[in-house]
Amino acid sequence: MTEDHAEGHPADQIASSVRGPAADEAAAVAAAGRRRVELRQCALVPALGGLLGGSTVGMAESLKVLSAAFGTHDYSGIVYAVLLYGAVGLVLGSVLGLSARVLATLSGQVPEPARAWTLSFLVVSCSMGFIITRFILRRDLFDEADLSQSALAVLIAGFVVYAFGFYFVTRNALKKTFFSFILTVRGSGALYGGVLLFSLMMAFGNMLDNRAQADIAPRPIAPLLERRPNVLLLVVDSLRRDALGVYGAGPLASPAVDQFARSAVVYEEAVAQASWTRPSIASLLTSMVPCSHQTFRKADVLPDSVETIAEVLQSHGYTTGNLVNNINVTASFNFDQGFDTFRFLRPDYPFRGTESSFPLTLYSALRLFWERYAVTDKRAERYYWDGDRVTDEGIAWLKVHGRERWFLMLHYMDPHDPYFPHPADGSGYDRIQHPQPRLEDQALMRELYAGEVRHFDRAFERLLAYLEEQELLDSTTIVLTSDHGEEFGEHGGFWHGSRLYDEQVRVPLIIRYPRADEDDGRRTRDQVRLLDVAPTLADLAGAPHGHGWQGFSLRREYALRQPKDRLALSQADFEGSVASSIRSPDWKYIRNDRISGPRLPTAGEEMYFLPTDSGEHKSLIDDGSARWAIERWRGDLAVIEAANCAEAAERWSRDSEAFTEEDCAALRALGYVDARDPRCAPM
Repeated sequence: MTEDHAEGHPADQIASSVRGPAADEAAAVAAAGRRRVELRQCALVPALGGLLGGSTVGMAESLKVLSAAFGTHDYSGIVYAVLLYGAVGLVLGSVLGLSARVLATLSGQVPEPARAWTLSFLVVSCSMGFIITRFILRRDLFDEADLSQSALAVLIAGFVVYAFGFYFVTRNALKKTFFSFILTVRGSGALYGGVLLFSLMMAFGNMLDNRAQADIAPRPIAPLLERRPNVLLLVVDSLRRDALGVYGAGPLASPAVDQFARSAVVYEEAVAQASWTRPSIASLLTSMVPCSHQTFRKADVLPDSVETIAEVLQSHGYTTGNLVNNINVTASFNFDQGFDTFRFLRPDYPFRGTESSFPLTLYSALRLFWERYAVTDKRAERYYWDGDRVTDEGIAWLKVHGRERWFLMLHYMDPHDPYFPHPADGSGYDRIQHPQPRLEDQALMRELYAGEVRHFDRAFERLLAYLEEQELLDSTTIVLTSDHGEEFGEHGGFWHGSRLYDEQVRVPLIIRYPRADEDDGRRTRDQVRLLDVAPTLADLAGAPHGHGWQGFSLRREYALRQPKDRLALSQADFEGSVASSIRSPDWKYIRNDRISGPRLPTAGEEMYFLPTDSGEHKSLIDDGSARWAIERWRGDLAVIEAANCAEAAERWSRDSEAFTEEDCAALRALGYVDARDPRCAPM
């Protein structure tokens, strides 16, 4: 370096001597001001990129949820996604911005705004998007199992390609085109505000549309239905059969249900087709096993192709209504098909969550954290509508449609967790805070559970009193059942969903038939299934059975059933556990394909002889003397699954090899004459 350069150029020295100390001070102040602006922008631009990056991820997941939400018409989840995911993105972007400011201060180099905004957008959107996409893939495609290495590699590669493409396109656009306005607070704010306004307009418009179509006008009874009964279907979520007095719990457990049962038929051996709500109620409504209606995983929706009992009765002239109390069977999952009135009794979800915001990954995580660590005052309305409110809503519906010919389904949730004491004291016991309860908590859980059953019983008594007061009781078929039971440590586990022991799939079923004195107080030990309810109701209404129904009407003689109609198939595909079972009045065979969770048995087979082991505690799978029974029931389970499950039938139809004569003989023996395949012709 020359001496002139070391000491400054002579012209600069002359200019400096002319300006004087005051001018130098002003220039320094201006330079410092420019520096502060640059550093502020250095921190602000990444925050703006993070805001829009998070909003983009939220919008994408919300649209994915809505694309499979069928008839919900609830678009408020988009608003929630833009706000919640945008807030998280803003926080992450602000962290990136503060980091960039620190680095700029230390290095003296301010990053290019276009590059900073683009990189922040990508870091936020790719990190949030990768985590959420991986979670969704695990839940929807991999049965809660970790992604395989190849699937994970494809996912990572997809995000890498997206990142490179987005970076080069967006950075150049922000740097060289009119899109550079996005780099300002006003520009990004306007873009974010436009997205938010659009989502608000969609949500508000659909809210008004839903309110306008909330009910239908009363209509007269069609002549062909004048001698047909009304139908009241009551589903009590998570109700164990042995929690009711009529099934042995004692006279104080459920006095109203016990009184009702004295004029009804009590089915002592009723089996649900699944051990959690969505697939079980789907089987109840469609008279199909889970693998046939294909609604047994968390992301599954009830297909339009199936025909529900509501659709059958609606087309036959009935006014149909459903007041659901569990988000797993809402319009989002297409359970509204066939109902003139369909209403989700939405709880007071945290942070004003709605039906369409509930499935969002970030909302679910936030709700889980809130319920597990922040809530101190537990109230039923945060989780479901209690029995009193459900009865109130049912009576309100009947006041409008009670003089029509109607089918009404009411969904009670009182025995479902959380279990609350009555009267309420702000406490409760739930699955969120106790995913794996201690074995010593059994007594407390049973006590609270029994209190919830009594609370439902009182609400049920009031509903019956209204029907009698309005002279509707004798003209109404009333079905009282449950979608599944609940485990209290009988086999080392708790709650429900993942296993197929009787405490989870053997459910109460009590039906009061109209004007049927010969049925008063009758009890039957014939094994029946929840998928038999829909054909029974269709027969009572004089309506045809729905397409593809697999059940058998309980109004027909049990002796007329084929062997396949005397067996109960149940299936589980829940949180990583996959299992199937087949049950006869005497035998129970369980095939555990995959078991997930602590204290649970490993995958494998189980076999029980129920007359001497009703609690299913002594498996005979390794008992040589029971080998004949094991082979028989193992084969029958495979045959029934193959004959009933749509996916299995499709796989078989693509297979080039014909069935063996042994397979065909087994199918014919169980009553599947043609085996649902042309390669197994009837004899």
